[in-house]
Amino acid sequence: MNERFVRAGVIARVDLAHAPNFAIGRVEVRPTRRQIAAEGSIETVEPRVMRVLVALALAKGEVLSRDDLIESCWDGVIVGEDAINRCIGRLRRAAEATGNAFSIETMPRIGYRLIAADASASAAGADGTVGTRPDSAVPEQTYASALLAFFPAMSRRTSVILTFAMLVLLLAGYGAWWFWPRPPAAPAEPDTSVAVLPFVNLSGDPGKEYFSDGFSEELLSDLSADARLRVVARTSAFAFKGKTGNTQAIAHALHVDAIVEGSVREAGDRVRINAQLIDAGNGYNIWSASYDRNLADILSVQDEVARAVAAALTHRLLPPPPMPRPKVDPAVYRLYLEGIHQFDLGPPQGWRKALAIFDQVTVKAPDFADGFAWLSRTADDLAINFDAASAADFALASAAAQRALSLDPHNMMARDFHAMVALQAWNWRGAAADLRVLQSQNPNSYFTIGGLQNYYGDMGFPDVAFAEWHRLYAADPHTYTKSYFTLGELRKVGRFREEIDVAQAQLVDHPRDTLRLESLCRAYAATGQISRARVVEERIRSLQTDLDSQTNFQACGWSIDIATGNRADALRLLHIWESEFPDKFADVKLIASDYVLLGNFDRATDWFERAYERRDFGGFFASFYLRDLGYEKAFEKYRATAAYKALTGKPLFREWQAEHNRVAASLAAHRGLP
Repeated sequence: MNERFVRAGVIARVDLAHAPNFAIGRVEVRPTRRQIAAEGSIETVEPRVMRVLVALALAKGEVLSRDDLIESCWDGVIVGEDAINRCIGRLRRAAEATGNAFSIETMPRIGYRLIAADASASAAGADGTVGTRPDSAVPEQTYASALLAFFPAMSRRTSVILTFAMLVLLLAGYGAWWFWPRPPAAPAEPDTSVAVLPFVNLSGDPGKEYFSDGFSEELLSDLSADARLRVVARTSAFAFKGKTGNTQAIAHALHVDAIVEGSVREAGDRVRINAQLIDAGNGYNIWSASYDRNLADILSVQDEVARAVAAALTHRLLPPPPMPRPKVDPAVYRLYLEGIHQFDLGPPQGWRKALAIFDQVTVKAPDFADGFAWLSRTADDLAINFDAASAADFALASAAAQRALSLDPHNMMARDFHAMVALQAWNWRGAAADLRVLQSQNPNSYFTIGGLQNYYGDMGFPDVAFAEWHRLYAADPHTYTKSYFTLGELRKVGRFREEIDVAQAQLVDHPRDTLRLESLCRAYAATGQISRARVVEERIRSLQTDLDSQTNFQACGWSIDIATGNRADALRLLHIWESEFPDKFADVKLIASDYVLLGNFDRATDWFERAYERRDFGGFFASFYLRDLGYEKAFEKYRATAAYKALTGKPLFREWQAEHNRVAASLAAHRGLP
C-alpha cells in the first residue's frame, strides 16, 4: 500500500472539500467540483463516486480492497457490495465518456486498482500530493514512552510527573476543541442516485395517462424525502417518457446508479402497479414487485414502493412513516392527479386550472395534506409570476401551507412554500426557521436546496443563492439546461456567456418562446454583441401575439438601448411602462431599478417607496444587487445618496438590513444558515 495512503495503520478518509485537482493521464480530475474533464467532455459524478476515484488515485496503481474503500469513502460505515459495485460501474462509464483515458481493474476476491491509458496514472496536485502529505509511519510507542526515551537520565518519579502533566495538557486541549464553537457539519452525501421514469399507462385509455404520470411524480417525491438518495428531478426523468431501449444508456445520460420504471393499470376502484429497480451498471433487476390494491390505498402503495426501492439501493430499511398515510377517495385522488397534470402543463392557463382543481380537492378531502400542499404551491407560483391577483394568491398560499403542516408537519413541499410565503411577507426569521426544519429532514432535498436558494437571493447574496442552485442541478445537467429559471440565475451573477449557451440550447426545443429569446437578447447586449441582439429583437417582433410577448420585445429593445448608450429611447420606454402600471406592466421594483441605472435617483426613490408601501412581494431587496447592464455600478452610486439612506431608515428595511448583516456574518464564519 502507498505510504501516503496509510497513517498509523489506518486508511486515510477522502475529504473532497480539500482535495486538489490532479491528472490521470490526459484527464483532469476536479474533486471539489466532482468533475472528470477530458478534451471535449466533462463528466460530473456523484460525491461518493468521486471519493472512490480519489482513493484509487491515491493508491498509485496498487490494489484497494473493498474494506479499504469502505474505510476511505464510506467513513467506515458498512455497506453492501452493490453500493461499491455501483460506484465502480459509474466510474467505468465516466472512463468511456473520456475515451477510455483510464480504467478500473477488478482483481477477483482482492479489490480494485486504477490504471491510466498510458499505464502511469498521475495523481499529483501542485505540491505532488492528492489531498494528503507524505507521512512517515508512526512508531508504535506512546507519547509517555517517547518522552522517557528523550530524557534517558531522568528519574522515574520526574518522568511520571511530566507524563501526568502532559496528559493534563492533552485533556485540556481536547476539552477546548470539544467545546469551541464550530460550524455545522456539511450535509451528508447521498449514498446513491436514482431516477424515476414515467410509468407506462396500461389502462387502455390514453386519457388516463395523467394517472400513471401522476403516480410516477408522487413516487419521485416520496423518494426525494430520503436523505440517503439523490433523486433526479422530474424534468430530466420525464424527458425519457415513451423512449424504450437501453436503460443503461438512459441511466448514463441522467448520471444515476439505478432506474425505477414500471406500469400502472387503473380500472374502477382497483389499481395494479408493477415496479422494478434496474442497476445502471449491468442492466439487471435489483428488485421488482407487483401491487393489486383498492385505489383508496394508493398512498400506502406509494410508500411501500418508495421504501422497497430505498432499502434495495441502500441495504437499510427506512424507518416507519412518521404518520400513517390516510385512505383517499378514488375520485378525489384522480382529481388530485389531474391537478398535478394541469400544473405541469405550465403557466398561466395550466396553473390557473390547477388552482381551481386543488381548491376542489381540499374541499372534498379536508384532511388530505398533499392537496393543501399543492394548493399552496400553485397559488404561490401564480402570485410571484402574475401580480394582478398576488395579494389574494399569497393569502391563499399561506393558509393552505399552514393547513397542510397542521395535518402533516413532515410535509416538505408544504414546509418549503410556508417558508416562501414568509419571505414574501418579509418575515425573514420565520423563513429561516422553516428552512432549518427542512435541513433537519433532508439537507439534500429539492425543497431544502430550492428554499435556501430563494432565501439567500432575497437576503442579497446572489452568489450564494447561485451556489445552491448549482448544487441542486450540478448532478442533473438535463434539468439545469432545460429550466428557464437557470437563465435568470445566471444573469443575477453576471454569467452572460453561459446564459447565451443555455438559452440557445433551450431555444432548440422552444423556438417560439419569447421569454427565452428576450433572455438571449439581453445576454448578447450585456456582452456587447449588439448585431446579434438586434437579430433576436426582430425575431421577437415577428412572434408578438399577446401582452407578455410584447413586453419581452420591449425589454429586449431596452437592453440594446442601454448597451449602446441610447438613453433617450431607454427613458421613453421607461415612461411607457410607468403609464401602463399596474394593468399592463406590474414590476414596480424594476421601474425603480431602471431609474437607478439611468441616474435619476430621485425618481428611483419614489418608485422604491411605492414598492415598499405596496409590500411588493419577492425580490424587492434582491433588486439592489442586480449585476447586468451596469446596475451594479449604478447602485454603488445610489447607495451614497441621502434618498437611499432615508429609504433604508424605514422600519422594515432596517429589519431586513439587520438580518442581511447577520447572514453575512454567518456566511463569513462557516457558510451555514443562521
